[in-house]
Amino acid sequence: MSEDLRTLQVGAVTVSIINIGDVQEDLNRMFDLPEAERAGHPDLFGQPRRLPIHCIHLGGPGLSVLVDAGLYDYPPDAPQLIPGYQPPLDLFGGLAESHVRPADIQQVIITHAHGDHFNALTELRDGEYLAAFPNARHYLGRADWDAMQKALQDPDSLESHTFGVLHKQNLLELVDQPLDLGHGVQIIPAPGESPGHQVVRIHSEGQTLYCVGDLYHFIAEVEQPTWAVKWTNATANQRSRATFNETALKENALLIATHIHEIGRLQRTNSGETWVAA
Repeated sequence: MSEDLRTLQVGAVTVSIINIGDVQEDLNRMFDLPEAERAGHPDLFGQPRRLPIHCIHLGGPGLSVLVDAGLYDYPPDAPQLIPGYQPPLDLFGGLAESHVRPADIQQVIITHAHGDHFNALTELRDGEYLAAFPNARHYLGRADWDAMQKALQDPDSLESHTFGVLHKQNLLELVDQPLDLGHGVQIIPAPGESPGHQVVRIHSEGQTLYCVGDLYHFIAEVEQPTWAVKWTNATANQRSRATFNETALKENALLIATHIHEIGRLQRTNSGETWVAA
């Protein structure tokens, strides 16, 4: 099994981590930090950083849940593309290698409405956009739905082609409070990265794992809790991180982030918390 498809067991739940492709990001573009602070982290700000894009499948008896549904569809001139890089199997290829059929997925949870997390929700067939996971209920933070209303009025927008289609087909549910989906799977609001950002908790046989979406993009953000990417609501993000960290530490939970390669856990330090590879 390649590094782009990894599995682990959390109690009775089989967790498949599918990397649909790596990108490079210039942190100087993402963070609005003083020059002195950036100079203190030359390993981060001196050159572009390579990041994965993870989608996660949760499987077990009576359970088939997908967390985020991304498609590696960057235009040829996109700055995120790594020169000479060949992306791995797409999400559907990764699911097939995990012996998961899209039609068997029962629930799709979108951590937040940024394109790389939801642009594989529908497929264009014979000129019509149809749900890629036709038998699944799809869960999105209500605040993200509210924020995309202008985009939904444009029939050519990505939001119209995905969430608009799911809404018309009555496959979309909006979440604004903790939601228990059964089989130890919960959706927990964690706004900041977007208004409706949410994390997913999996608890089985005494073990706990969180899919944290973009609560953290880099390990450095755990150690520097005031750092926030330019598009986030920094106050809400810090509040969500602080609340999440306390819970994750108490539970000794495993963590999977969309753009952090290492599966991790949080660990206390003299100055706060850090992310350690698990």
